[in-house]
Amino acid sequence: MKRSEAKTGDRRPPFGLSRLLGPLSLILAAAAAAGPADSIVAVVGDQLILASELNQAVTFMRLSEPDSTLTDYALQETALGRLIDDLVLEEQARRESVEVQASDIAAEVNVSIAAVKERFGDEEQFQAALAAEGYTERALRQRYEEDARRKLLARRLMDKEGLTQIYISPGEAERFYNENRDSIARMPGRVTLAHILIGFTPGPAADSIGQRRMTEVMDVLARGGDFATVASSFSDDKKTAARGGDRGWVQMADLPPELMIVLPQLEIGQTSPPFPTREGYMTVKLEEEAPNRVRFRQILIRVPVTRADTTRTRNLAAAVRRKALDGVPFDSLAREYSQDPATADSGGWLGEFLIPGLAPPFNTVVAGLDSGDLSEPVFTEHGYHVIKVLSKQPERVLTYLELQDNIRNYLYQQKLGERLEAYLDRVRGKVYVKRFRPNAAAGT
Repeated sequence: MKRSEAKTGDRRPPFGLSRLLGPLSLILAAAAAAGPADSIVAVVGDQLILASELNQAVTFMRLSEPDSTLTDYALQETALGRLIDDLVLEEQARRESVEVQASDIAAEVNVSIAAVKERFGDEEQFQAALAAEGYTERALRQRYEEDARRKLLARRLMDKEGLTQIYISPGEAERFYNENRDSIARMPGRVTLAHILIGFTPGPAADSIGQRRMTEVMDVLARGGDFATVASSFSDDKKTAARGGDRGWVQMADLPPELMIVLPQLEIGQTSPPFPTREGYMTVKLEEEAPNRVRFRQILIRVPVTRADTTRTRNLAAAVRRKALDGVPFDSLAREYSQDPATADSGGWLGEFLIPGLAPPFNTVVAGLDSGDLSEPVFTEHGYHVIKVLSKQPERVLTYLELQDNIRNYLYQQKLGERLEAYLDRVRGKVYVKRFRPNAAAGT
């Protein structure tokens, strides 16, 4: 990240001038260099930190620490503190002629980027998070280069002071394990599931009425009817009908499967053919799109499901379950009967889950099943599910021997962090630091 400076060329002002005028001259010169479009949030030695840099650092923290629970203000304060420490360490490294190699920085960055991608789960979610923050992977890598350089400089400086020589005794590590076993050693149970969903379907008479009403809507649209006006008049979704069917901006990941299939096939301004949903028949018009989210309008024609329809659905689910118990392969039954478009083609495979993280009613159902077991038909708003437990690993407590390396590394990093903070406290007093109000300067 390129910083504006009080002077070009040599970053340090002439020694005599800085002693005569003091830090005030640096602030005034820096303000002139920053220009009216940016503001200063801190001055460190003869360098300054701009509000734009702080905003970028906050964005970087959100991406690199997605599980952080810090408030916006606390996040901003933390980011500013890190930027200040960066420059303090930079100045101290310059004074002590400590440098780091580009190859070492690149290796550190590769490890950090890989860790971030792993926390987001997959490449698609990682790219979506970048887009949401207005970042590119290249910009993130450049930001990590600065972070890696600071960590390596700190390590080299502490090596020079002998502060990285830290010994964690076996007794200390085992004591930590015993005191924290319930929070660090408990491995939650895991389960891999597949299912067959038999969705609720209305009876022939109700379905025929719904289809007829949907045909009338499509005829009006085909004759040039305005989609928003038609939605206001005909849609049974009262929440959106008053807005001309407008759903607003919606994340693609939050949409039901049928909309996730239909919307990507439309061009902006195009209206879809009618398609079935669990509530009835629907048509949609794509208004705008952006990475991983869309804005669209919808017209819903509800087709009510009766108690008789619910009973019929449960009976079919029970019949499918009996076929599975009789030896028909579960994945074949899923491909034939399941009405979950996201999993039917893969034989009903849902994936692996932490047992404590399962939502109701799956959590209580799975609790009573073992590997290979089939559930009775399970009722949800989507229909009846027949759940198969493909594999199940119960909760267990990891032993000290299994965790000792992780514990010793954790304790080492903890003590190293404490020594780094003590070292920074010592060298901060040798560098001029002036902080301004970051919340005011950054415009938040």
